[in-house]
Order: sequence, then C-alpha cells, then structure tokens
Amino acid sequence: MIKNRTADKVELMKNKLKKIEAILNQAMENPIRPAVWALGFSGIIATRMFIEFFVASSAMPVNEIMVEYLHNFFFFLLSFLMIRLVLGLILKENPVRLSRLILWAFWLIILPPLIDIVKTGGQVYWSFYALNSLSGLWGQFWTIFGRLPSGIVYFGTKITFILAIIFSGGLVLIKSKNWLKACLAGAFTYSILFFMGTFPSFFSFGYYFFEKSKKVSAVNEVDIIQLFGVPAKLFGTEFNNLKYSLAYNLDLIYYLFLLALLAVLFFLSDRKKLWASVKNARFPQLIYHAGLFFIGLGLGFLAYPENFNLNIFSFFSTLILLASVWLAWIASVIVNDIYDFKIDEISNPDRPLQKKIFSIQEYAEFGAIIFLLSILGGLVISLKFAGLIFIYQFIAWAYSALPFRLKKFPVIATFLSSVASLIILFIGFTLVSGNANIHGLSSRIILLILAALTLSLPIKDFKDIEGDKKYGIWTIPVLFGENKSRLIVSTGVFISFMLSVFLLNESRLFWWAILFGGISYLIITSRKINPRNLFWWVLCAVGAYGVILVKIVFL
Repeated sequence: MIKNRTADKVELMKNKLKKIEAILNQAMENPIRPAVWALGFSGIIATRMFIEFFVASSAMPVNEIMVEYLHNFFFFLLSFLMIRLVLGLILKENPVRLSRLILWAFWLIILPPLIDIVKTGGQVYWSFYALNSLSGLWGQFWTIFGRLPSGIVYFGTKITFILAIIFSGGLVLIKSKNWLKACLAGAFTYSILFFMGTFPSFFSFGYYFFEKSKKVSAVNEVDIIQLFGVPAKLFGTEFNNLKYSLAYNLDLIYYLFLLALLAVLFFLSDRKKLWASVKNARFPQLIYHAGLFFIGLGLGFLAYPENFNLNIFSFFSTLILLASVWLAWIASVIVNDIYDFKIDEISNPDRPLQKKIFSIQEYAEFGAIIFLLSILGGLVISLKFAGLIFIYQFIAWAYSALPFRLKKFPVIATFLSSVASLIILFIGFTLVSGNANIHGLSSRIILLILAALTLSLPIKDFKDIEGDKKYGIWTIPVLFGENKSRLIVSTGVFISFMLSVFLLNESRLFWWAILFGGISYLIITSRKINPRNLFWWVLCAVGAYGVILVKIVFL
C-alpha cells in the first residue's frame, strides 16, 4: 500500500513537471518582440521607482529621479541580459526563445521594496553596493552579502536573489533533466548578481591594475569611493550632486557595457541580421559623423582650453556620445531604407529589406530600439545631449519620411542635411564648453560648414539616379543628368574649399584650397570612378585638407 502511494505521488509529480515543461515550451515557441520586451521592462522599473520613492519615501527632485531611474534601468537590464545569455548557453537555446520567460521574471524587480515595506511597516532598507577589498569580497560572496557595514541591509534583495537562483536552476532542470546543469545555472545566476552588486569594486580593481598607482590587493572601499563617489568633470560638463555621483558615474560605464552585451546577444540570436545591419551602416558616413564630432570637440578645446581635464569618466563620455551619434545615424538609415523601399529595389538591391533579411515590421522595431539607445546615450550625460540627438533624429525623419519627405526638394534637402551635420559638431563642442553651449564657437565656422555641406552633399545622390527619377525625388543628378550634375557638384565642392580661405580670413590656405579643391573636382568629374565610391575619394581629399587647415589656422 505504501509503495503504491509513493508511486502515485511520483507519477503525479512527473505529470506536473510535464505540464510545467509544456507551458515553458509554449512560451519559448512564442518569443516577445524586442520593442514589447523593452517597453515591459521600462514599465517595471518605473513601478519599482514608484514604490521606493513615492510609496515608501518622500518625493525627489526631477534630476535625481532621472539619475536613479537610469541607474535601476541599467543595473537590472544588464543583470537579466547576462542571466539570459548564460541560460541560453547552458540550454543551447537561442536567447530570443527565452525572451517571454525573462519578461515574466522581470516582476522579481519590484519584490525587494515590497518585502522591505512589509518587514519594516512602511520603509525600504538602504541597500548599497558592496564596496570592499578583494579578500573582503571573497568573504561576502560565500556569505551571500554577509559582513556588510551597519546601515546596509539586503533583506528583500537577498530573498529576491534566492528566488532568481531558484527560477534559473528550476528552468534548466525542467528543460534539460540534468541536475548538474541546473546547479551550474543557479551558481552562474548568483555570480552575475554578486558581480553586479559589487561592480564598483571590480571596476576599481581593473582601473588600478592598468593605472598602476597602487596594487590591486591594496585597493579598499576608500579608494573605490574616491574613484566613483566624487562628481566627475566631463571636460566642461559637470554633474554637481554628491549624493548621486556614484550612480551617475556608474551609468557612464553601464551604457557602454549594455551596448557590448546587446551586440553579443544580437550575434548569438541572428548573426545574419547583425552582419547585414553592420554592412548597411554606410562606413563613409560613420567616418564623416565621427569627424564632425571630433572637430566639434577640438574647437571646444580651442575655445575653452581650461576645460581640458582628461580622466576615465571624460574618456567614457566621449565614447558614449560618439556611440550615440553613430546609433542616431544608423536609426536615420533605417527610416530612409523603409521609405525608400521601392527606390532601393532599383538602385540598391543589396540592402537588408530588398534581400528579405528583415521584414518591414522587424526592421521598423529594430530602428526604434536603435533610436532609443541613441537618445539614452545622450541622456546618460545630460538632458541637453539627448535633446540635440533628438533634433538630429527629427531632421533625419523629416528628410526621409512622410508626410514631409523633404529629400524631394534639391536645395532644401542638402541644407537640412548640413544642419543635421552641424548638430553633430555642436554635440562635440558642447561636451567641452559645458553650460556655455555653443557660445565661443565662431559664427564664421558655422556659416562655412553650412555653406560647404549644402554645396557638397549632393555627391551622395549619384548612386540613386534611376530610382530617384522613377519615384519623383528631384535631386541635382535627376534634374540635370549625370554628366552635367558632375560638373555642377564638382564646382560646388571646389567653391566649398575656396570659401574656407575667405570665411576664415586665412590667405595661407589659398593654394592648398586650390590644390585639394582641384583634386576633388577631378575626382567627381572622372567617369572612371564608380558613383558609389565618390564619397570615399572626396572624403579622403577633405580629410587631408582638414589636417592642413587645422595646422595653419589653429595651431
């Protein structure tokens, strides 16, 4: 009788596990779209913020709420993405298939403050990063964040950590029927959570290892606080809030970490789409945008030399804004590709949409994610950088998309492109100038860039003549034909070189402008050069002339 009951219980347990496995399989067969996934995660972070700072605490200033929101956003997103990556590798599953399960796991994020409120009767424990020496962290690892300083209590957080470990291990056990893999999943999940909970310490070890001012074994909590806890000056841009300086400085690192992790997940999820996106990024334009950004940065240093203070966080801020600029450009490419679909079928049949690597919906959602990441990068530094990147994106959208589709109008289109390019230069300049914004940037330089780019940018339209002509995009090459347009555009480029002599009032540039303007003229009018390669050749000539201009005018 006892054996029969035991057998019945075992059979009942097996049936329940099979039902759970069936539910999991169904969830994995219906992954969540990235845009929905991102929206759900953002909403849960906002819910946690509401519980922590409105239900359990008094209201906070808007700037502090923004920093705290971004910090929670990065901390939990990085944690879940790393767990998602590890679970995918252990189960040998595409990480995309785990998206729905991870989305449900996001609800764990709001548990710590709720558990703390129940425990304390209305308050949330102050949980902080574990800052310690290398040996001290080892002890905290084995005691699950034990031996913490007084005042720091991981009550709800510890319970949530344990739930996350159980969730990861249970998922792997049900899917693989392998206890070893389940234990590995739990161990890796805890290690990831511990790594994120002690991130400033580990980053400091790496920093001092390369900086070599002290041995890694000698680094302690004081050194970590000195590195992260003081408001860093990002050239001329400052965040003057001692209370949230650690969160602000960490967000700079987290943003770059997030981009790297997303690239890895994209590669593992669908490398064909990743490589198609990389190839479609238009490398000459990436170089062009980077050049504008660094020109702005250089002009900022010339106008405000006292703001040149190179530190680890100013270095990261430069990388972040450069990445944001590139992402903004890629987002504009996606918008252009969607609205130029029929044109590209004629002129650019090797694009991702034409080769059916993406569906229109997938491509649009991918563009939305890239757009938000570009804005997020600006927001990590300051609200004004997010605003500048948004304006760039708006101009790019108005250029390509309905109802405006301003690319149809020849002079207006190139003028808009030159304004968008100028905004990239403003971003670099403003990082150095700080609250002075673009004050100190010569109006002659602004006028030169606007005029030169308006005259020169039609060079990009030669490769699209057939498609543009068929669908009513009235570019210079469409209006005048390829031969006459080569003469018109090459003349405009030559004039752009000569404008630099007169607007900068520098006679020593005259013969250099003649030389490189003449070279560019010959490049554009040469029938031997494929229209698709014109931008590369002219970019090289402009780059060489730019080096000489900087040496003569500014150095």
